[in-house]
Amino acid sequence: MCLQLLSLSPAGAQAVTGPKQVTVEQGSSLAVSCSYKPRYKLNSKYWCRKNSLWPCLTYIIETDGSEVTVTQDRVSIRDNHTANSFTVTLNSVTPGDAGQYSCGVKKRVGINRWHSTKVMVSAAVSNTTEDSNLSPLTTNPLCLRD
Repeated sequence: MCLQLLSLSPAGAQAVTGPKQVTVEQGSSLAVSCSYKPRYKLNSKYWCRKNSLWPCLTYIIETDGSEVTVTQDRVSIRDNHTANSFTVTLNSVTPGDAGQYSCGVKKRVGINRWHSTKVMVSAAVSNTTEDSNLSPLTTNPLCLRD
């Protein structure tokens, strides 16, 4: 299994930043890191799947503002106050996991801050040679004779 970790540092006026798009192999684990401005250090962080252009209303997973790792089913989230970033990990990725997601910071008052990331799932790469036209010479009885 491979673990893909992508991260972007805060830039410009963006309150939350992260990768625009990530590609992960089916069956592996995906880790997406999102950064936030230091003033949001103690706010709850979340990961949600977007169904439209509107911000998410239901979160897949959410922190309580602490650095404690929260795990639910195949998803976990962990905040790192020192790095001003949080990481969402999705295990055993399936094709159904492809789509548009948001990593965000919940504000106590006003509109939440978030960043959208497109998750793409590629087919698992096979390590077998069953479909290959090449076979070892030792499996061909004609090659064993002098």
